[in-house]
Amino acid sequence: MEVRTLADELPNKGFGELYYTSVDRKLRFGDDSYFKFMAQLERTPVDIEEFLDGEDYLGATDLEIWPEVRQTIIDINRYWWKNGHGAYDQVVLMGATSTAKSTIATITTLYSLYLLSCLKNPQNIYGLPKTTSIVFAIMAAKPNVMKKVVYMPMRKMVEAMPYFQKHLRPDKMIEAEMYFPEKNIRVVPAGGDEDAILGEAVIGGIIDEINFMNVVLRSKKAEVTSGRAGVYDRAQQVHTTMVRRKSGRFITRGPSIGAVIASSSTRYKGDYTDKLRDQVTKGQLKATFIYNRRQYEVWPQDRYSGRTFRLLIANDMQHDTRVLLDDEKAPEGAWIENVPVEYIEQFMTNPYDALRDVMGISNNSLSPFIKSRYKVYECVEVGKEVGLESILVRDHVILGQHGMPQVKEGNYCMNPSRPRYVHIDLSRNADRCGIAMVRFDGMVSVSRTNGDIELLPKCTVEMALTIEPDTNNEIDVAEVRAFVKHLRYKYGYPIKAVSYDGVDSRESIQTWRKSGMRASMISVDRSTAPYKQMRDAMYDRRMILPDNDILVQEILSLEHDETKDKIDHPVHFTKDCADAVCGAYHSMLERKSTWAGGAAADEAHAMAGRAVFDDRFDEPRA
Repeated sequence: MEVRTLADELPNKGFGELYYTSVDRKLRFGDDSYFKFMAQLERTPVDIEEFLDGEDYLGATDLEIWPEVRQTIIDINRYWWKNGHGAYDQVVLMGATSTAKSTIATITTLYSLYLLSCLKNPQNIYGLPKTTSIVFAIMAAKPNVMKKVVYMPMRKMVEAMPYFQKHLRPDKMIEAEMYFPEKNIRVVPAGGDEDAILGEAVIGGIIDEINFMNVVLRSKKAEVTSGRAGVYDRAQQVHTTMVRRKSGRFITRGPSIGAVIASSSTRYKGDYTDKLRDQVTKGQLKATFIYNRRQYEVWPQDRYSGRTFRLLIANDMQHDTRVLLDDEKAPEGAWIENVPVEYIEQFMTNPYDALRDVMGISNNSLSPFIKSRYKVYECVEVGKEVGLESILVRDHVILGQHGMPQVKEGNYCMNPSRPRYVHIDLSRNADRCGIAMVRFDGMVSVSRTNGDIELLPKCTVEMALTIEPDTNNEIDVAEVRAFVKHLRYKYGYPIKAVSYDGVDSRESIQTWRKSGMRASMISVDRSTAPYKQMRDAMYDRRMILPDNDILVQEILSLEHDETKDKIDHPVHFTKDCADAVCGAYHSMLERKSTWAGGAAADEAHAMAGRAVFDDRFDEPRA
């Protein structure tokens, strides 16, 4: 109790807490590592609040810090010495744009630099030779932008603070980095590749805009771990490397200085910061601080009138995001947020962009191709109502674990009078192979808002399958062909046409034709028309979808690149399964003559399709 009182009476409250912790750990656990740390101090460190306000520190600069931002900085750094008991080794700054994430990262790193400078010999306390530079690395998706936004403001703060000019002056002859020769400490703008910090003693640092780092789908770098070209996630590699370098060089039972800070605004659902947050939630990542704020939670409150509107946000119960009318009743189970009225125009104009930028809530894509998400779920619900179930044991197989896909035991086609159309989005060892089978269910009348009635096809997606290769197993094109043949000849599905999109399709198309099957190449990437036709079918509820998580997520994550007029997928998603369904639906549309029973017209159509195929491969026209 006397020690506690003495600590509280010290003018430097932060040092008082450090002193109390040192005595407490010595008495309770016999741990003298905190006393050893204190013996290494050249000067008594001030707490984070004094660092923010003191005239020798940030108080000497013209930096204005919003109250919420200030409190966050204090929360991160208040108990820096409590290794494993309140100190943070990692910080994740995520969410909305313009919420001062760079300011938080910069000041936190500067405070760590300051703490390190208070030691007589920083290297000695970590068992490093004095010739080893202790490094704070600053990395980013766009290094040139990082230097302007993070590194240069940090350097100007150092040059403006009297403390650093007195005790830790950077070498003015070196502009590419901040080098402090008295303590052999460096603050290095290290680019955006993990190789830039190999061999360095990294005690902490910043990875700015980590969500914007590239994901390379067919990268040679992935061969290091997988043995073949595959997915290389630069964000994961850079972050993991920095964390590993810190933990490998700076293990101590005493106070631990420095944190690895991953900072980025939200881009996609499933971003790298989302993954880190989920690991913290599940208890897989310890000593990590999460900062995730809305703009209107951080910005000064005098900017807002106090009036709000109700925003309906998509969730499991409600699949669209929109502004609710004043007298509109919210759907049961809906997610409602009260948002300052100053943002209403943004949410009325483009709700998904505003949701991401203002509130930090991510969508599956940057520019969603499917605007009315609930329409997709309605198609799935119709499938449940009519008893649509997968005909396969697994809708997604990994070759090394499951082998080729298997049809459920006892499953046979129960309505062979309805034609089926199969599309195969082929792959060997990089992407997944997607296979879909669509059943033609006849024509339906669709009423439009202007009174017009259109007669359009209706269909059911009976199969949406993905086959994933692994390190030791690539997809066998002949096995894929054999699987589809089994659907027709063993299980009785009347497949009228098979189409392909992708590599290695020429031989398969020729083989199918020799066996009497209509076969062709259909690309869903060269034009947006196939996907727009499929979207129309879903919006009209003319396409019944299976309850397949991979298919639904791929459809919802589709992006429309208006510049290139192309349907694409975000970097963390694929669209192999969606491509297969779209191709099968487009194949069905190409066979309109079979719906009316016009054999001659159908044969002419088949010949025309064969002529296009043959011309593409420089073969004689039919």
